[in-house]
Amino acid sequence: MKKIKVLHVCDALDKGGLEEVIYNLVKNTNDEEFEAGVAYFRGGVVADRLKEKGFSCKEINETSKFARINQLKNYIKDEKIDIVQAHFCFHGILAAKLAGVNVVETTHNTYHFFENPWGSIKYSFYLNLVDSIVSVSKAVENFNLTNFKVMKQKKCTVIRNSIDSERIIPTERSKEELKQQFGLPENSFVISTLSRLDVQKGLEYFIEAAKKLNQKYDHLVFLIPGEGSKQYSKSLLKEAEGESNIRFIGHVSKVNELFKVMDVFAMSSLWEGAPLTLLEAMAYGKAVVVTNVGNTAEVIQDDVNGFIVEKKDVDSFVERLSRFIDHPEKRAELEKRAKEDFAEKFSNQIMISHYKNLYKSLLKV
Repeated sequence: MKKIKVLHVCDALDKGGLEEVIYNLVKNTNDEEFEAGVAYFRGGVVADRLKEKGFSCKEINETSKFARINQLKNYIKDEKIDIVQAHFCFHGILAAKLAGVNVVETTHNTYHFFENPWGSIKYSFYLNLVDSIVSVSKAVENFNLTNFKVMKQKKCTVIRNSIDSERIIPTERSKEELKQQFGLPENSFVISTLSRLDVQKGLEYFIEAAKKLNQKYDHLVFLIPGEGSKQYSKSLLKEAEGESNIRFIGHVSKVNELFKVMDVFAMSSLWEGAPLTLLEAMAYGKAVVVTNVGNTAEVIQDDVNGFIVEKKDVDSFVERLSRFIDHPEKRAELEKRAKEDFAEKFSNQIMISHYKNLYKSLLKV
């Protein structure tokens, strides 16, 4: 039986949640029914990982818009691709339409920078070109339908993100050993974020909460992993000045070790689509405090499998973190429920199955 050939297309394949979703889909939909590959205009970390595993990766190295669309169109035709899945990639959508194949647009976030007349017209145009619009959460779908004009809403669907199993392999190293490696006091209570350093992540509010908690406790350590823009990073460093227990630790290659070290995962984002780090925290059985943005209210029930607060509400953030610090039994209860909920509702098998069914429905097989 001929395999269904799916090509994922994105602008850049370096680091980030969108890139990890592509990695997950390429890795886990290559089987006896499907052949998945990826095309991109700029490579990076995730592209290298896919190449190392032997998956099909095509870098389109043309610089002009028309040349890259044409090269991608020819590649789609030459490789006899059945479905192009564009990940917020307009050139990918145009190339797929010119090649005459089915095209899916996956919206990974609430794209607020299109909340203007020209932006709305532009994204509406692309959304109406495609055969299926996949939103990674109900919140993202609602944002699309509110801000953009989609002529055929029946082509809209929600497929919630999940994470590849290789991202949730617990480390065998002890917490004590890892604390020593991270330079953390043995009796410290560790509250950590996990994101790029970007305005979207609202890390100034995380720092503000840390400073307030420092007035009440003397055994806390706050970790801020990740890299980002120099200007924003500099502003965060200034905000944390004088607080020696707020530590910027840069890129963390072994995320499982970071999750082993932390006692609470905290996310202070101002907007999101469907953050993978929240799912990772749940999969690792971590207590979580997150802001009510994107799909977090679809994932977290306050005081059931974690705590959820409104964005920028530092006092509520502090109050929820204090409850985890002061009540280890409550923390253990919510950790257990978070891990169970991940397995039951957000496992990778569920996401992969939904995408395979979508591909088949588009081709009517």
